Amino acid sequence: MIASLSLSPLAGGRYAARIKILITRGGFMKLATFNLESFGSDKINEDILTRRIAALRPKLLELDADILCLQEVNAQKIKGAPSRQFHDLDHLIQGTPYQDYHRAGSLRPSGKGPGDRHNLVVLSRYPVLSAESLYHRHAEPPLWRPNSADPAYDEPQTISFDRPVLKLEIDIGAPRPLHLFNVHLRAPIAAQIRGGKISGNSWASVSAWAEGYHLAVLKQTAQALELRLAAEALFDADNEAQIIMTGDFNATGETRALRLLRADPHDTGVPHLAGRQLFQLDASLPLDQRKTVLHKGRAQTLDHVLASQSMTDRVRHIEVFNSTLPDEVFEGNNPNYAGSYHAAMRVDFDLS
Repeated sequence: MIASLSLSPLAGGRYAARIKILITRGGFMKLATFNLESFGSDKINEDILTRRIAALRPKLLELDADILCLQEVNAQKIKGAPSRQFHDLDHLIQGTPYQDYHRAGSLRPSGKGPGDRHNLVVLSRYPVLSAESLYHRHAEPPLWRPNSADPAYDEPQTISFDRPVLKLEIDIGAPRPLHLFNVHLRAPIAAQIRGGKISGNSWASVSAWAEGYHLAVLKQTAQALELRLAAEALFDADNEAQIIMTGDFNATGETRALRLLRADPHDTGVPHLAGRQLFQLDASLPLDQRKTVLHKGRAQTLDHVLASQSMTDRVRHIEVFNSTLPDEVFEGNNPNYAGSYHAAMRVDFDLS
């Protein structure tokens, strides 16, 4: 067991010293990821919040995580606050061990607080040394001009991310810090093309839909490239860097985004750099145990945990909490359902 002194901010700029236990549970670290399915209203709605807390809090307690990576956390408008706040999240974790964890959340490109929807949040028992929201930090945004846009664009348009990647450096009590990436990649659902839609779900032409789908895939792949290049920067500094990427990748095992992130030597053709490969940890589970989403009765694994060799060697247990997973299509119109259509996943690492 390793203990360290950390400082916790209090009102008025004061700080309280407290002892943080870095290695607990016999040297095991439990890391979990969970897409909360657009958790939190735009404005505070106590009735909705109460129902969602009743559905989701037991899931968080069941995970019993030391590091909890959350996706789709909405932030609320609070009167008098300079930016949106995680009011609903605060109430969700109130009275649980997570309320005393260190917290880091993604920020808008301006850096002035979180966005309204689909923020990334990490709750960590271990001290967070740094946190950064990555918007094209490593990969230049691509340029593209759709042919079907109406009115047409005069110049190619900059294709920027819809949401960032949350990158953290965490002190887990080891000689090297943990470099953690909380991820929510763009879904491969056709993105908006100017003038391309007649209504919400109806496209003006097949060409417009096709270009919208291409745009969505382009954004997803660009996010994956940003992640891969961020990992490369870490490996350049330390070839034994401890890296974990986790979250909702909106991609199954053999799609382009995950292949790009894993960088398998069979794909890269550079076996002497095999140490830079990221391993998809959930792929070791039987298919029926790894499903994280049900879509029209078809099980899919869209949520993943990828790790560098230094962390993969420490894996002792993987579990997907999908025993009560509902179908997002068949249950999607159920107004009484307050949970998430994603299953949570947890990986236990031996840090001893």
